[in-house]
Amino acid sequence: MVPSIFAVSLEAQPVPRVWGGLRIAERLGLQTDEPIGELWLAFDQNRIRSGPLAGRTLAEALPDLGPDFIGKVAYGKYGLELPLLIKFLDTAEWLSVQVHPDDAYAHTVEAASGFHGKTEAWYILEGEGEIVYGLREPMDRQDLARAARDGSLWDALQREWVVSEQVIPVPAGTIHALGPGLLLYEVQQRSDLTYRLYDYGRPRELHLEKGLDVATRTPTPLPHPTPLPAHHKEILLACEAFALERYHLRGRLTLRAPEESFLLLTLVVGGAEWLEGPLSWGDTLLIGAGQAIELTGQAQLLGAFVPCPDWLDWYPKSLRALP
Repeated sequence: MVPSIFAVSLEAQPVPRVWGGLRIAERLGLQTDEPIGELWLAFDQNRIRSGPLAGRTLAEALPDLGPDFIGKVAYGKYGLELPLLIKFLDTAEWLSVQVHPDDAYAHTVEAASGFHGKTEAWYILEGEGEIVYGLREPMDRQDLARAARDGSLWDALQREWVVSEQVIPVPAGTIHALGPGLLLYEVQQRSDLTYRLYDYGRPRELHLEKGLDVATRTPTPLPHPTPLPAHHKEILLACEAFALERYHLRGRLTLRAPEESFLLLTLVVGGAEWLEGPLSWGDTLLIGAGQAIELTGQAQLLGAFVPCPDWLDWYPKSLRALP
């Protein structure tokens, strides 16, 4: 057994991607010739940075942290796992046009993977540029398949301009792609189920049949959720899979995780201190359900957790842009 733990600090993991940029490597002082497209901040293979569990992965440590640490809502739905994945992305080129399944499809067709569906949301940290978000016009399965195979799909996609601090919900089933010039935070369900429909001629596998199974084939208007101020924070988005909040640290702040769920807290601007030392860009804490930490400094942070179903009726419709 380990002593009672109220929060753990996680080691980030950089991931090279063909479409990646230079900003993540530069921020972290990494010496690499590979483009770093992603920085995985919180997932079950992240290692714990300090304390009695230092060096262990979250998957290894969660049995010791226990159900009370995860919280009754998250534990009741997912058991002893971290059901969310947090990452930064740096896009120097277009990402593939892709789509993700929902829970029902993932838990049946992809049951052997052990993954859930993949609803996600983006928060633009820096830059502005284009994204793909759904189709311009309705398409039946046959026409969508033909367009994906002959490359004409690109002309059928709805492209939207996004800017810094914009929140973009991406429900499972939404055809989407990130364009170049963006640095962003992503929160998603714990899943690596991605079906590529179009990849600009890159020599990578497409997944047309499964992608066609799950894709929304009608236009998907881009939601524009309005942040809801609430004391020291703003609520940015809420759905069954996760809620996303933004916190403003100006001097000293006590942050408490919900009683029903862990809180994943990521520093995105500035710098801060907590009990175990300094926090800088991208540093992420996993805070146990109902536990509090005290921060000092000048910073902006994003927090993600699994909300209590009863709360969802309280959130304004503008924040319920995901199912």
